[in-house]
Amino acid sequence: MKILVTVSDRVWGGKHRYMLDVVQGLRTAGHSVRVMAERDGMAAAEFARLDFDVVTVASFADDRSAAVAAIAANVGEPYGPDIVCVTGRHDAAAMNVALSGAVGDLMVVFYRHSAFPLAEEGDAQELLSRADLVVATSNEQLERQFGGSDARRQSVVITSAVDRRFVDAVRAMDPTDARADFGIAEDAFVFTVLARLSWEKGIERAVRAMAHVGESADETTLLIVGDGPERDRLAELARDLDLTDRVRFLGHVTDVAPVLAATDAVLLTSTVPETGPLALKEAMGAAKPVIASRTGGIPEFIVDGVSGLLVSDDEKLVAAMNALWCDPVRAADLGRAAQETILGGHLLEHRMRYLNECLNRKAIRSFPLADVLAEFTWGRVRWRDEKDSGFVFVPSTSAISELSLSVYRPLKTVLAQQTPAALAQLPIPNVRELAEHLYDMGALVRSGQVMSG
Repeated sequence: MKILVTVSDRVWGGKHRYMLDVVQGLRTAGHSVRVMAERDGMAAAEFARLDFDVVTVASFADDRSAAVAAIAANVGEPYGPDIVCVTGRHDAAAMNVALSGAVGDLMVVFYRHSAFPLAEEGDAQELLSRADLVVATSNEQLERQFGGSDARRQSVVITSAVDRRFVDAVRAMDPTDARADFGIAEDAFVFTVLARLSWEKGIERAVRAMAHVGESADETTLLIVGDGPERDRLAELARDLDLTDRVRFLGHVTDVAPVLAATDAVLLTSTVPETGPLALKEAMGAAKPVIASRTGGIPEFIVDGVSGLLVSDDEKLVAAMNALWCDPVRAADLGRAAQETILGGHLLEHRMRYLNECLNRKAIRSFPLADVLAEFTWGRVRWRDEKDSGFVFVPSTSAISELSLSVYRPLKTVLAQQTPAALAQLPIPNVRELAEHLYDMGALVRSGQVMSG
């Protein structure tokens, strides 16, 4: 399928890294993906660097009319996407206006990364009401933002997840060499913040805490990785607290693996209900102990005292930092448990499989069935005649289904022909339900072929 993804905000942040993983996964699954990102922004540059089809647009927030015109031009021919995917309130609002004159079938996927609910009225809310699939990034966010609303019925939870290759990359790095590259004392305990430098991330709390954790850069160091509007104020705070030698600002870093290799523990001190920060999960995947605010969806994947430390105020933050610095054995134990948590249930391959399943089911239910099925092939399907029915069996999934003869006989013909698209022409009732059932069984498998539009 053809998918148009809009990405707002010029400064690179956690949601952009999440969406980068999503877009890479969609492309790997055989979809044709085009990204619309704001001109001169980090997101546009990063997607382009990885050879994605990128269209740059004016600011979704500051020049909506130009953004709407650009979206409208890309929603129409010649690209003509099957799916549009929005990732923030400003691009969602622009998309809603651009789609007001659109005709034909078009699936709308609405990603919600923010801790803050949408305004109750306006274009973004209107697009949410018409969305075919709403993706929340934590269970807490799903209930807080969508519980009791019409959007709840179209919602799924797809949390952030870690690429297994990232875990292997950090594991292969030598911590001593990484520290030397950053000019960090070999024996210092290194705390790291990986976040956009904006007020809601509460990074000021981490800077202030450093005044009470160790006394020199040889003992403890804080690395702040990221960029944003709070950078100058945070740097000034570090100077005021006489911490310039112990608090270092690295700015935007494209590859954070070397940073994590040099790190002993990762902090996330947000003051708002975070959904499921990828930076935390990558740190956990790299076997680093984490200290995080007890807020939003974070307690859904961190068990306090087992796979990380959760804190609710500044005093507990300082205590947690000192606990790890003074007890490296405990820090290592927390890191190992954190890595087990990620490898056991937060890998990207699993999240992308689920997202693709959601999209495929929605397509089977909504798009012209013959066009959708043209993208599929039959898996390893077996069938067997019975006196009054027939069985369809998929060895790879152990799924088996008994069908009436009126359905089984024409289906067997299509199975033998190896032409899934012919299923759409069968003279049987509820053919879409049958197609979805066969997909759920594993009988229909996406071939990677791209729809013509």
